[in-house]
Parts: sequence; structure tokens; C-alpha cells
Amino acid sequence: MSEPDNNCDASLAGDGRFEEALKRVSYEPGMLLGLEATRAEQDYHRRRATRHGYWLHGAGTVAGLRVSIRAEDPGNDTDNVRVRLVVSPGVGVDGLGREIGVPEPYCVDLGAWLTAQHEDEELWGALIRDGYAEADNLLWLKVTMRYQDCPSGLQPVLATEVNAGTDPVQPSRVADCVLFELVAERPDDVSAEEHLFAAHSRIKAYDEIEANLGERERAQVEAAAGAARTQLELGARLLHSLGDDNQALVARQAFLTDPAVLARTLLARIAIRLTPPAPEPDLIVNPRRIEVDNLVRPFLFNAAALARLIRA
Repeated sequence: MSEPDNNCDASLAGDGRFEEALKRVSYEPGMLLGLEATRAEQDYHRRRATRHGYWLHGAGTVAGLRVSIRAEDPGNDTDNVRVRLVVSPGVGVDGLGREIGVPEPYCVDLGAWLTAQHEDEELWGALIRDGYAEADNLLWLKVTMRYQDCPSGLQPVLATEVNAGTDPVQPSRVADCVLFELVAERPDDVSAEEHLFAAHSRIKAYDEIEANLGERERAQVEAAAGAARTQLELGARLLHSLGDDNQALVARQAFLTDPAVLARTLLARIAIRLTPPAPEPDLIVNPRRIEVDNLVRPFLFNAAALARLIRA
């Protein structure tokens, strides 16, 4: 659960550029096509699928991906014991619309991770700065997920540069993988602005865009009632969500230039009760001091689930 090497995320930057028009290869008799064309063909199809997920489904959990802690109960809250953090198998979509499939549980030794942070003055200071709520004496962490490219299957290749090595190799496959991260963040510090589309500006409230509607449009909204009015107001908000130019995208990316941040999708928040500050909060890794909240995450509900599982 750490930041990967940039070489493992070759598609990340491209997936976040929604202002780019996609291009596919035009095959014609006699045309000479090389490696660039093959990559362009793959890029076109995967980015079309990604944008479909981004615009039409959103980000969140489809099924599974439950975060839990596993540890033996020591019978008190003062002993340090081994605590593991486990993410169950599941399916989801990250903030850039990329599908995530997790076929098996993922596990990290939460106690070892916390101890390593605690023993490093700079790392522990950053955790306290970003995640410690003094009023409740709680250290807050969030578990996030995002898609990640994982090159694999190294194969020998011809050297492309002089003195590039006697046995150069390159990955022959790129696997679809997932990156889970632990990030310090107090819930009270989370922005109240809702970004339905992670890489774009927030969807404005109806009263903020009402003046942009025509007279006939406002009359339709005012004449409606109940669910019909709510639906019309939402439609109006979406009509004006991207503005008249690309500034809705530019403004959001200027604030969060790192596509990895935009791709992160919340799975759970973890509250860890520290020992009373004297003079600074200290750490005891104990399951009785740790709580996990999975229901703070966004969920994606398909039509079949809504039709079969929701009862009036």
C-alpha cells in the first residue's frame, strides 16, 4: 500500500486527459504501420472504455472490496498485538473511470506499517499533521483504491541505443492491477464540494445556475412538483456542469494536477485511538483501539441490483 514507481503507471497521465479527442488507426491497403500504430489502437479502445465508466457509471464500489481488521483479542486495549488490514475480493471503478477487479484478498500488516511510521520522526509527524484529531484523540486514515498498470513477462529485445546493455529486456505484457493506499486524512478536512466527475469541477447547485436558464425552462421547473421537479433541476445542473468552454476541466486540473490523486477512490476510513497526549500522542496497536467504517465509500448500483434488492 504505497506509491508505485512511475514506470508502473504508463497509462495514468493519458487516462486523466479528458479534453483530448481519441484517435483510432485508419487501416488502408499499402499503408506501412509499426509499433506506434499498434499502441494507438490499444490506447483508443481502452480509453473509450475508461471514459464510458467515468461519464456513465462514476467512481465507487460495485461489489465486495470490504476493508476489515484481523487480530486476536488480547482482552485489553493496552497490549500491542499483530493487527492485519484486509481488503476482500470485489469489483469497482476508480476516479478516472477505470474498472478494477480484485480476485483475491489483499493484506497488509497494519501494526508493522504504523510502527514504521512511528519510528520515523518525519513520517509520524506527517501522519499527526494530516490525520490526528486532537479533540477525539484519534488518528484518521483512509484506504483508497485505483487501477494500476503492472508490466510483466520480461523478454529479451534488441538494444535500441549504443551501450544499452548486453542483455536488454522489456515487459511483454501489461497486467490490469490495483493499487491500495493508506492516506492520513481527517474526515472534517474533506471538502464539502461534490465532484461527481473527479477530473472536473463540482456540479453546481440549482440556485447557482438558475439565472442561466431561459424563461421557458424556468417555467417548466417551477410548474413541476416532487420527484418531477427534482429531476428537472438535476437535468439543468448537468446541462451547465461543464460551462461554455473547457474551464471546468482546466480549473479542476490546475488544483489537482496529479492524476493519481484524481484516480483515488475511497474504500474506508480507519479511526485509531492513540494514548493520551503527554506531551504528544503515542501509539498502541490494538484491535480494541481501531474502528473501520466501510459505509463512507461511494457505491455504484446497477439496474438489476436496484430492481431486485430495494424494497418499497
